[in-house]
Amino acid sequence: MGPVRPVLLLVLTAILLAGCGNTRTSAPATGAIPAPKDFREVKYSVDGISLRVPSNWRAVQGTGAQIATIAIGDAQIALWRYTRSEPLPETRSQLQAARQALVEQVQRRDSTFELTSSRLVMKRGLRGVEIVGRGTNQGERRSVRSLHAYGRGIEVVVDAFAPPKQFARVDEQTFGPVTRSLRLFRPET
Repeated sequence: MGPVRPVLLLVLTAILLAGCGNTRTSAPATGAIPAPKDFREVKYSVDGISLRVPSNWRAVQGTGAQIATIAIGDAQIALWRYTRSEPLPETRSQLQAARQALVEQVQRRDSTFELTSSRLVMKRGLRGVEIVGRGTNQGERRSVRSLHAYGRGIEVVVDAFAPPKQFARVDEQTFGPVTRSLRLFRPET
């Protein structure tokens, strides 16, 4: 047993030395928001909705009016669908009235909300109002891009949130392309 003992002692010493030192492995940055690697189409056939989302973000099925949440780190996109019985805005003047009502509603719900910009969306198959601003979401300051799209008797809302310091980058790389990819179609029953 003589030669085995020095080898065993050498292995144990190497293991102990490997565990020593002043460097520590830092915890992963759980709030980090990496750039999208690429985009994949996600189709919610029963709801009549499709859009392109980052393939490196996780998508979690929602319940009720919330179709899904697509998220990574401190950024998230919430996808909502509401059936409407009242006439949906279609013309430019109707969309402008919807934009004004939407901004007022958001400001009533969140007194900290500051509107940065807004635009009307008029493309084949849907009309919409998009607002961008800063507010408070679940006690945290967040910047948001919120698209309210109308078509086929439904309103689809795409709410995209990120911390204000990271919003411009995430909005350019991810939120803008996702909202622009939204398509409404006849739901499959």
